[in-house]
Amino acid sequence: MNANDVDLLRKLAEELDGVLTLSDVRVLFARYSDAAVFKKLEALVRDGVLVKVKRGVYVLPSASLAAISQRLARQSYISTGTVLAKALVIGSIPARRVQAVKVGRPRIYRCAIGVVEHLSVKKELFFGYEVRDGILYATPEKAFLDVCYFLSKGRRFSFDPVSDVNLDLLNPARIREYLSAYDQRFVSFFQSRWSLP
Repeated sequence: MNANDVDLLRKLAEELDGVLTLSDVRVLFARYSDAAVFKKLEALVRDGVLVKVKRGVYVLPSASLAAISQRLARQSYISTGTVLAKALVIGSIPARRVQAVKVGRPRIYRCAIGVVEHLSVKKELFFGYEVRDGILYATPEKAFLDVCYFLSKGRRFSFDPVSDVNLDLLNPARIREYLSAYDQRFVSFFQSRWSLP
């Protein structure tokens, strides 16, 4: 691939938060055959210009895991420890891992940049997020409830949701409001472990 093509590709990738799909690359290099596009992508991955996340999704090495997550599943929001650590509600979590919540099948994507994990919830529990820089993020209260919800399903985290979460930094009224969307079984589980002021 010539230097001009690499520059064009980098420029497009930067406009797309560092994440490219095969469709993006095909549009950029419409003058080339599919076979030539695949060869170019293979060479870019081999040369470290791009990182392959999965078939048809390529990223710049500088791309954020949150941007990758959002591009992999547009209807997902960053949640759990990723949001809680950013809000300083818990200590640090593994830096090269992001968890997001979506409706549908859970998935894990591993690449040289890190791990993107999509956890699954029922449609009625897909709420409590806001948009920041084009990416959906759970509010800290919803991220905490997502942690509690997945804990109730047997999932483990790199932090202890009972002892490591500073509840004083969360809005108890918002948690109560959000809890009304959950079934009574989960509410009982929650109330048996956490008490809100």
